[in-house]
Amino acid sequence: MQIIEGNGPASETFFLDGAFNTFQAKAQGKRLITFLAGEGQRAVALTLGGAKGRWSCPVTGAFGGVVTEGHPPAAAVFSVVDAATSWLRGEPETISASIRLPPDCFREPGSAALENALHRAGWRLDQADINHHLVVGPSARFLAELAETKRKELRRLKRSGATAGEAGLEASRIYDIIAKNRRSMGYPMTMAWPQLEALAAAFPDRVRFFGVIRGGTIFAGAICLRVTANYLYVFCWGERPEFRKESPVTLLADGLVAYAHARGIAVLDIGVSTEHSVPNVGLIAFKEHLGCLASGRRIYTLDIS
Repeated sequence: MQIIEGNGPASETFFLDGAFNTFQAKAQGKRLITFLAGEGQRAVALTLGGAKGRWSCPVTGAFGGVVTEGHPPAAAVFSVVDAATSWLRGEPETISASIRLPPDCFREPGSAALENALHRAGWRLDQADINHHLVVGPSARFLAELAETKRKELRRLKRSGATAGEAGLEASRIYDIIAKNRRSMGYPMTMAWPQLEALAAAFPDRVRFFGVIRGGTIFAGAICLRVTANYLYVFCWGERPEFRKESPVTLLADGLVAYAHARGIAVLDIGVSTEHSVPNVGLIAFKEHLGCLASGRRIYTLDIS
């Protein structure tokens, strides 16, 4: 077992990748600690980011987990969790730590062993959230799985000349539209524009901006993260409140599915529909009408003091 002051190995999963962790730790003033068991292709790493006594995996992002190549040995996963737990309990000023597991639709091979190890090491189940995703396929399949009202909205938008995609979009305008939509519903943005702009500049292949446009007017937008080669995560999306009755997010979802399908992406993750495990019934209904499937996403917490 190695305990490394700093970041761990590179990972295909964006939220666990060494470069991403280093970038975010520097931006947020966090310390990185990595626990590494095994060698070569059988190595397993768990990286925690912390400040002021509170630690987390991922450092920031939708979900974390262990870094592995392929199917990790369960014993190695158990070892890094035991080592991390012991280190956290012995580290002065530690208050708590949390690990946000991937949603079940992500199919991370190390997640089952990780959850088992956390449970046995005394971490408590803190949140049991509902995550929604779309299985990517041809646009005709997406259309067929839409609720009838959503199909009508989509046809109406397309007849009006509205289109969805990346072309000709100014990223800051997309951000502003989403921020305005969230403010109208009483929700803040989790990242300020300068932070997101810096992230997009550092990882241009991972951060993508999409919009719905008609007659030169952008009236809905999405910011997506390419988590892996076949997994696209909707970090946030929204529509200008004055266009909400047209439901342009429906056309946006259609455009995202088409984008993903053209690039061999298998899953479009729409995100959680709960707030600290409390379901947002209206949001769940909206996603179900888009044809989304539900899966679990859990957070485990270790309380020190």
